[in-house]
Amino acid sequence: MNVPVVTVRVSAVRSQNPHGRGGAIFTGVEVDDKGWRVDAKTHYVIKASSQLLQAPVECGQLWRVVGKPEPNTIIVNGFRLTESTITPDAMEMLRPSGEHIITLLGQGEAFEGIGEVKARRLWEHFGDALYEVLDQSDVDRLKEVLPTVMAQRLADAWLQWGNTFTLQWLQSKGFAVSLGRKVLDFYGKDAASRIEDDPYRLLSFAANWSTVDTLAQGTFGLAVADPRRLAGAVEEALYAAFDAGHTCVPEPELARRLRELLRDNDLAALAVAQAESRVRFIRHGERLHAPGPYVMEQGVAQAIASRVSNPIPLLDTPSLAVLIADYQAQGGITLHQKQIEALELANSSTFCVITGGAGTGKTTVLRGLFRIYESVGYTVYPMALSGRAAKRICEATGHSAQTIAGFLKHFNSEDAAKDAVVVIDEASMVDLPSAYRVLRHLPQHYRVVLVGDPNQLPPVGPGLLLHELAHNTQVPVVELSQVKRYGGAIAEAAALIRDGEWPSLPDDAQADIAFLPCPLDQINEVVLRLYDQDRSGTQILCATRNAAAGGMNAINAACQSQINAQGEALMTWSLEFDQPQGTGLRVGDPVICLRNDWEIDLQNGSLGVLVSVEPPVSNREPGSRIGRILWDDGRTLDLTTDLLAHLELAYAITIHKAQGSGFARVIIPVRHSKLLDRTLLYTAVTRAEQQVILVGDVQAAKAAVMAPRHSDRRHVALGTLLSEQFESLKGMT
Repeated sequence: MNVPVVTVRVSAVRSQNPHGRGGAIFTGVEVDDKGWRVDAKTHYVIKASSQLLQAPVECGQLWRVVGKPEPNTIIVNGFRLTESTITPDAMEMLRPSGEHIITLLGQGEAFEGIGEVKARRLWEHFGDALYEVLDQSDVDRLKEVLPTVMAQRLADAWLQWGNTFTLQWLQSKGFAVSLGRKVLDFYGKDAASRIEDDPYRLLSFAANWSTVDTLAQGTFGLAVADPRRLAGAVEEALYAAFDAGHTCVPEPELARRLRELLRDNDLAALAVAQAESRVRFIRHGERLHAPGPYVMEQGVAQAIASRVSNPIPLLDTPSLAVLIADYQAQGGITLHQKQIEALELANSSTFCVITGGAGTGKTTVLRGLFRIYESVGYTVYPMALSGRAAKRICEATGHSAQTIAGFLKHFNSEDAAKDAVVVIDEASMVDLPSAYRVLRHLPQHYRVVLVGDPNQLPPVGPGLLLHELAHNTQVPVVELSQVKRYGGAIAEAAALIRDGEWPSLPDDAQADIAFLPCPLDQINEVVLRLYDQDRSGTQILCATRNAAAGGMNAINAACQSQINAQGEALMTWSLEFDQPQGTGLRVGDPVICLRNDWEIDLQNGSLGVLVSVEPPVSNREPGSRIGRILWDDGRTLDLTTDLLAHLELAYAITIHKAQGSGFARVIIPVRHSKLLDRTLLYTAVTRAEQQVILVGDVQAAKAAVMAPRHSDRRHVALGTLLSEQFESLKGMT
């Protein structure tokens, strides 16, 4: 009996490692030997085992598949679809995907006008011969696919660019397209020689250790004790620690990480020596630093110390007192003593820190700061790490603000204001790279003010800024402690949580702050019931995204299913299945934006409600409207396919996303989690203006509050480096 043989061009990869057993599940269409589609209606699903695959599956590849197709009917968004599923007896890759050259031609600036569609057609038509066609500037052959003018333009551009060898080398070595493009962009025509000289250079391009180590040993033949491998392991360990939040590590911690990477105690010890001889790290006291983080942390310490050591008062004491009195009179406010001290400190210092918990009047101080600086002709640059936090500065003070990224993008010291102050709000969120980039860009005489709450979550990125400075006796700091914004019970509980003490909370859902204990498998149900009591005034805040009980995704799905199952679905057109496909959103769903879009004044963290949808069509123009969203600033804006990729349901959001925001009523599911600590709970509780209800595991919450803060586990050197800078400056005077 003859077993059917088909040639399939991969159109989508559904899973690259199904069930954790290797292999791949991919879809494709039947094509002939030249790559042209045989039957528009034929659609295959290939379930390939790891034993049959010679390489990772990528879109665009051609595979000859031996196996009997079995019809399989599935339901996609209510539509019945029949696929032909093959579990191959044998398979062979006929042609790599060519994604490196497709990506280059489709996205490279030198080949503007080609686009990925035409680039893919070129590859499908010529295959590997495309390299030769381009190298020979064979316009007649290119005209088989492209219009004459475009074919000539491509031939001319290739003559200028001409990197055939490197592209073929990347493809032959099995580089993933994303990694290959980074290498190509950085090294250009020297990519092959630089990587062959030391394959562990790939670690600098965010390739993971396993991938690089396998490539280095399997493809390039490096031995396990090769000095390049050992030095590379140290670099990987240090930067992995950096990714985990540390800016340096003690040597015993580095040794532990190396043993995990190299799986050999003797090699781990040898690796440190090899890396030190190659200057892959900096030894400073008892801690080891990767060069990049050390330069950044040292740069931040220098910028702070030089400003702190050079205080320049702006207004004399009587003038400042008059201004503060006028500010209170015109605003109908009464500043408490610590707020006045904060204004006095900002007036006298070229660098200072103003801290305080939620509701302690930091915004009132900000407005006063702006008046002081503007009264002496200073330009004020208010900013925050997140778009939502920057927008809240504007809403609260009436002064335009921007994100740190926006400031860095548009600031030019050559044509900037002569005298200025940078005010960074929600500074607890600012990581080391962000702080370094800001301070490096500023003229030395610019003043800097950091405002925030060091008891909130540490930065998502590496390092600690506000957390390290808030209690540094050598830095000018004022702490605001008088809570004004929310009820006494919330304030008292928040203060205890902040200090590592567990508050006594009632299990009364009507109290200002309550904890409703319940088993793990009932958390979602209780949260949903509470949310349903006041949907418009409530925000659910989750510690984790993916936990089945108490996780953001599960609670979002449960809320949508129970509250909005009948809402009209937002559908888009699936090119793979050639039919409408659901997006997971329905009219009436709350949504959150996950990126900044300054063209439409939309920030990462903006909340809204999907209010209408457009019917799905196959020929919709890119960027056209597929729905409408009412955002929390009162504007109703078009939803486009581009924006859709950066939206998710927001019945529940993560506590990290809520940082810098406030809500009338907050519900917090609580369960044991590696992420759970007192700063997480404190941040969540202080988002509430009227009521907080915690639900779930009381013992998990209590243990998290009484344990050391996660930020205390970070290995950072800013405090030490600051002390050294102050000593150095003292010695120069």
